Amino acid sequence: MTKKREFHTNIAGKVRNTKLPKRKALWPLFEAISNSIHAIEEKGNLDSGQIIIDIIRNGKKETYENLKVVDIYPVNSFLIHDNGSGFNDNNLNSFLTAESDYKIEKGAKGIGRFVALKAFNHVNYNSSFQSNGSYSTRSFTFKQIGNGIFDFKEESNSESKSWTKVELNHYREEYQKFCPKPLEDIAEKIVEHFLIYFLQNKCPYITLREQNGQKVLLQDYYKNTFKGSIKESELTINDNTFHLYLLRVFNTRMSHQIHYCANNREVKFELLNKYISDLGRRINDEDGNHFVYHAYLTSTVFDEAVDSERIDFNILEQNEDEEEDDSSEITIKNIRNNAVEEIEKLLEPYLSSVREEKFENYQSHIYSSSPQYKTILKYHPETIKKLPPNLKGNKLDIELFKAQNELESEIKELGEEVLNADEDIQNTEEYQEKYAEYIEKFNDIGKANLAKHIVHRKAVIELLDKFLGIEDNKFQTEETIHNIFFPIRSESDEISYDKQNLWLIDERLSYHNYLSSDKSFKSIKVSDSEDLQRPDLLIFNDSFAFVNDEAPHHSFTIIEFKRPERQGYTTESYKKNPVDQVLQYIRTIRDNKGVDRKGKKIDFINANTPFYAYIVLDFNENLKQVLDDKDFKKTPDSMGYFKFHDKYNAYIEVISYQKLLKDAKMRNRILFEKLGLPTN
Repeated sequence: MTKKREFHTNIAGKVRNTKLPKRKALWPLFEAISNSIHAIEEKGNLDSGQIIIDIIRNGKKETYENLKVVDIYPVNSFLIHDNGSGFNDNNLNSFLTAESDYKIEKGAKGIGRFVALKAFNHVNYNSSFQSNGSYSTRSFTFKQIGNGIFDFKEESNSESKSWTKVELNHYREEYQKFCPKPLEDIAEKIVEHFLIYFLQNKCPYITLREQNGQKVLLQDYYKNTFKGSIKESELTINDNTFHLYLLRVFNTRMSHQIHYCANNREVKFELLNKYISDLGRRINDEDGNHFVYHAYLTSTVFDEAVDSERIDFNILEQNEDEEEDDSSEITIKNIRNNAVEEIEKLLEPYLSSVREEKFENYQSHIYSSSPQYKTILKYHPETIKKLPPNLKGNKLDIELFKAQNELESEIKELGEEVLNADEDIQNTEEYQEKYAEYIEKFNDIGKANLAKHIVHRKAVIELLDKFLGIEDNKFQTEETIHNIFFPIRSESDEISYDKQNLWLIDERLSYHNYLSSDKSFKSIKVSDSEDLQRPDLLIFNDSFAFVNDEAPHHSFTIIEFKRPERQGYTTESYKKNPVDQVLQYIRTIRDNKGVDRKGKKIDFINANTPFYAYIVLDFNENLKQVLDDKDFKKTPDSMGYFKFHDKYNAYIEVISYQKLLKDAKMRNRILFEKLGLPTN
């Protein structure tokens, strides 16, 4: 009678306390493969060692047998079959001992079977092994209930060979969705995890097989994907030796990575681009094939520090109490920094070429399009060298903007140190040098900010020029054009100076006391009017009732925009006649009283208060007829009209968009030329 074998531990509790992140859904498969490798090593048949992994997907087996494509369906189970030493007494006793230290010299943690129950419903074991010159078969099911072992059977057989089949049955739903579906993706993950075995040619033949007969030999996958140009190096960190393998991976779906390994198996990885940005997304070899670099780092430090679930290391990320360089305790940050430095040495010819070309491109961009960032080239060229390669347009300008802000902060800190120094310190030679450095940098930053202002102006002029043209057989709306000059439905108190572009019309308009944009007379409370008319822009110059309760305004400015190429102007209605529309606004302001901040009415306009009105639009014959009827005069360049209205003490100018654009370009041309910006 076969003796029943039982665990003397709480299986459910052990599984519950075992860590397995959802994204590590393949870890149970890796543990099973590792056990198979150890069994083959134990048997001593590495040259003829075979591991076959059957992928079992949701649904009936018969459904998949005749399908050409099966890897779009979720994986349900894995069946791992090896020709190793089998489930002999030593292996069984180790299995029945929680956290067994059997095979500890191979890095085994004794909890792989609990990891399996974390992600799968149950695990079936079936094995043939040799004992005392004869062969026997053992089989049982491992579950997360009771004592764990169910349906245990043991009997002699006449096969005269040893083998083991492990079936990881029924993925738990929360892990199943993180298991890759395609055959090639699963092959890739297995090779990545056991890459050190493949690199050292110590891996048994592993075949991954689908239910429709499709299969891949992982040795072939390794040769085709991880081929060529393998570099090796040793580095010493705090008297500990680390071995580094650097190789090309010909898989364009992957990224550059650095893998940290324990006992010849991957434990965790990081993106290498994060630390060596100049690697880019992928590289071309001599034949034009795309590849990425993968670095694998091994050490006894990792072997000893890997946690029980093999998903992380019991090593500090960094030392929080001491400077990293002064600490005798090794940290992940220190290991990473040394590894990255070594990888940079191994790739020096390639990285130097990339960085030189990148610096030249970014330098050219700064000189031709973004001169406000020249100070970075002068004081922090290394910052430019550290930027990711192939940045263009807005992405490059964003990174340069960040670098410029860091430089300005650095200069402000230097200014605080220099300007607030004690008198005794000010007399030292070191202080004089710092003072001279600060003045030079301060002046350069001032020039950079002026350049930034000028570049902004050029961009605004180009945007307006673009928006005045036809696009998709239609012109831009009045609101779109309005927003270029000043954000619609807002007030000057809400909008910073650099968010308005009234300089396009007249430089003086930028320096106003108050401005309302597309707001009704009633809402801005500049009078006791209930009028809901909304001037496009209404500007108060000098004293303003909200600020000074008694002083009158020195002038008002009204700006009215019309949609480019608008038609249908007529004197029949003020709404279709921009001149009458502006005069109506002036009448509304002159006929009412203002209020102070306390709500008290005050007289803030007298007969001598001047009004200035700008009407910006595209001319056509109807509009010219309206202007002629109202006795407007042409400007000297014939691109606009003007008139002084005696009754309202109002100067009114009608400007074409083309004249406005031309004048803005001419006024700023000298600034663009001084910066070396194109002016055409």
